[in-house]
Formats: sequence, structure tokens, C-alpha cells
Amino acid sequence: MPGPQLLLTFDDRTVDHWFAHRGVLDEAGVRATFFVSHVDGLSDAESEMLRTLASQGHGIASHGLRHVDGPAYVTEHGLDAYLENEITPSIAGLAERGLDHRDFAYPYGRRSPELDAALTARFAWVRATSPRAVDDSAGEVLVDLGEQGLSRVLPARGIDVGRRGVVNPDDSATLLAVFDQAAATGASVCLYAHDIAEWDQGLAEGRNFITPERLRDVLHAATSRGLEPLTFGQLPD
Repeated sequence: MPGPQLLLTFDDRTVDHWFAHRGVLDEAGVRATFFVSHVDGLSDAESEMLRTLASQGHGIASHGLRHVDGPAYVTEHGLDAYLENEITPSIAGLAERGLDHRDFAYPYGRRSPELDAALTARFAWVRATSPRAVDDSAGEVLVDLGEQGLSRVLPARGIDVGRRGVVNPDDSATLLAVFDQAAATGASVCLYAHDIAEWDQGLAEGRNFITPERLRDVLHAATSRGLEPLTFGQLPD
């Protein structure tokens, strides 16, 4: 697959905010993948918003039913229980609402070799996370999507500006360096965020979030360097 590519993803279930700020994605010509948790709690209106996003080219995928820490759950209850209680109902809930469910993102980015094997057997692609490094190791998030034998578990770099009511350190320069490296090498990069909200609202509500302004800047920086937007659903099965 030619590169460089940009895979933009969002986690959890702030569907109304994703939908309200979809114009930022439209302006940039970017289609994102939304990894949805707690699908059984979606209202009819939220389900319709997600179906509309899907009809506009965005991807919808699984983030587990209850957003549990996978390795911790498996340690306490076993792998079979995790798959039965967290994965199977997530897939079924998305399917019942006419939403896609071929890909998965680890809640909290927590994973294990055992879970990698079990989940790549059930999903086409699995998204993990990577440390938000600001040194040379930041480029380790880059992957060659055309590489033979590429792992189906992709790393991702976080771009939220706030977390649990606290402002994140500004790592804009590092992110730009990652984009520059992607453009120079043809590698691809996956990014993840959560809620989309203005500063005051995001900090007050205490969720992980990115502001519309910051999201606009990130997308411009990526696309102006030639990174082509891609959803997880556009990756090969």
C-alpha cells in the first residue's frame, strides 16, 4: 500500500460531540475511524449519528463493551470470559445497529501477546497505543503499511490536549517531526483522540479531549505534508 498515510481515530462514546464537529474533518478532507464502547447504551439518536458518519465515509469499530482493562480482566476472569463478556456483545451490539465491527482498539492501550492473538483472530485490525514520547523514539509509531508480514496490531500516538481536567504538555513540535519523518520515508502514522470539545468544556467535564482548533491544526499539518487520510475499514482484510 502506498504511503504516507494518516489514520485518525477517536475512542469511547462522545457521539454527539464527534457529530457536531464533523465539519472540521470535512474541511480537511479527512475520514476518521470511531472506536465505540458501551454500544448497548447508545440512544436511537446517537446510533443514527454514527450511521450518518458511516454513510459519509467514516469508519465505525469496536472499543469493547465496557471499556475494561483487557489484561487485568483476563488475569482475574480468564480469556474466555473476556471474549464472551466484552468482545462478543460489543460486536453484536454494533451489528444490531447497522454499524461496522471488523476492527478493534484496546481500551487504555493495554494489551498482551495472548490478547493480541485472540483479537487478531476476530478482528481485521487492532489498534494499540504508544508512549507519547518527545525524543527520537517518537518515530517508532510510524509503520510501513505495505510491509510483508506487518503485525495487525498498529501503534498510535495520542493527540488529546487535556486529560481528566488537566492540560497535557504541548508536544506539537514532536508531532510535526513525526509527520516530517512520515513524509520523507513514506511511512504511515495512526493518531488517536477521544472527545472533541472547546477548552472550557473539555476541562470542566474531565474527559480526554482535543479542541476543534487543535484538531484542525493537526490535520492541516498532516495533509499539507502529503499524508493521505485512511480509515481502518480501508485497510486490507
